[in-house]
Parts: sequence; structure tokens; C-alpha cells
Amino acid sequence: MYLMRKSFAFAGSFFILGTIIAFFGFHTVTGERGILARPQLEHKIIKAEEQLVLLKKHQSFLSHRISLMHNGGVDADILAETARSELGLYGPNDVIISIDLSDLKF
Repeated sequence: MYLMRKSFAFAGSFFILGTIIAFFGFHTVTGERGILARPQLEHKIIKAEEQLVLLKKHQSFLSHRISLMHNGGVDADILAETARSELGLYGPNDVIISIDLSDLKF
């Protein structure tokens, strides 16, 4: 009887250990961040780094424009450009080119 309990305990602990190993092994290979998902994760990282570079360039562009407005006086060209775009005051010979800065790659 004692030997039978001991063998059941051994088999039960072996089964639990095997289940734990199988669970972690399965998720190591096929999980959200597993071995098979690595190429997709690397692609996402590359895209995020490219977007970060674009955002930094856009930030420097905007910082430069802001500095032109804050250096003791407003730059006349920036003032004219901003006033015309905000108020819609364009001359008959003016050519208007719209650029969506979110799609612009600096």
C-alpha cells in the first residue's frame, strides 16, 4: 500500500513537471514573443526606429521655426507666412502648395 502511494506520488509529480516543461516550451517557441515571432518583432523595431528618426527631424524643424519667432522679434517671413495661411490672405499671383508634414520625410 505504501509502495503504491509512493509510485502514484512519483507519477503525479512527474506528470506535473512534464506539464510545466511542455507549457513553457510551447510558449518559448510559439508565444507572442517566442522564437517564431522574432522576425516580426525585429521588423516592428526597425519601423519604430525609422519613425523615431522622422519625428526627431520634425521636432528639430518645428524647434527652428519656433526659435525664429522667439529671438527678440518675429521673423518677417515667418509672420507673413503664418498670417497668410491662418487668415487665407493670398494674392492673385500666389501659388499655394500644401504639404502634409506627417507624410514628409525630412
